Amino acid sequence: MSETLYRIPVGNVIGRFPDRQGQSCSNLHAPPYIVGIAIHHDAVDMEAGDHNYNGDTLDEDLGRLQTIYNYNVDRLGGFPYHLVATPNGRLFQTRELATWGVHVSERNHELLGLCLMGNFLDSEPGAPQLCAASLGLIALWRWLGRLAVVEPHRKWAIPSDPTECCGPALWIPKVLSFAEFNVRAGR
Repeated sequence: MSETLYRIPVGNVIGRFPDRQGQSCSNLHAPPYIVGIAIHHDAVDMEAGDHNYNGDTLDEDLGRLQTIYNYNVDRLGGFPYHLVATPNGRLFQTRELATWGVHVSERNHELLGLCLMGNFLDSEPGAPQLCAASLGLIALWRWLGRLAVVEPHRKWAIPSDPTECCGPALWIPKVLSFAEFNVRAGR
């Protein structure tokens, strides 16, 4: 399961989460048409009181990925995000980068999706998760061949389909700082 994506270590779980045939999530898009990266939180509660998922084992991470997929496959046709960062610093690739995710209404053709496990409407991810997310950004930028704008889902949302996804997301500058540090460190 462990691979690299543009020199970034990832767990490739694409085969575990197939798209339903004929859905828009199987459409292709090329790097020149991508305008940015939407940051999301999954906001899926696994159990009562599990507001910010704190699993630390691979099995727990895979279980949460399965829950996200199960919630979305019938509604959206597949895994909505391209990459997912866990609280313990793991990064998973959940769909091919060249395919649309289904994560921002009417913008999927021009955005890549990076999700952080948990609910961050009123809290902040920890350092390991921020670091994993920064590595995800680096991989996405390398695939694009350039830097791209990084904004929380709510900033990319169209007026007819607003969202609070990620809350104020005041932690996104930290993800960008981690990315800069990781690039300078040769990652």
